Amino acid sequence: MFGEKKGVKVNAETFTWKKNVIKVEGDYFTTGGTLVNSRIPVDAIETVVWGMNPLKPTVIPKVKIIGKGTVLAEIPVGLDIINDVQDWILEYAVNHRRI
Repeated sequence: MFGEKKGVKVNAETFTWKKNVIKVEGDYFTTGGTLVNSRIPVDAIETVVWGMNPLKPTVIPKVKIIGKGTVLAEIPVGLDIINDVQDWILEYAVNHRRI
């Protein structure tokens, strides 16, 4: 689905890399591991973007999950897999939206 990358495991309801996981639990995306822990309703997700703040001392890219005109969650992700994470979240949210 997303090509083989070292330490990355992807299936329909989980995306794991290193010690981090984004998974679907019922009607929510949950994150765990060394990430910021969050729980986001799948139906609230409108889009997913990513970006970096070059003004901070350590430039860490983050996936931003957006819904209802606000950022619902920011998930730090490495540049090597950030597009894959974004695509996986968007694909799941669009295919499982009940609104």
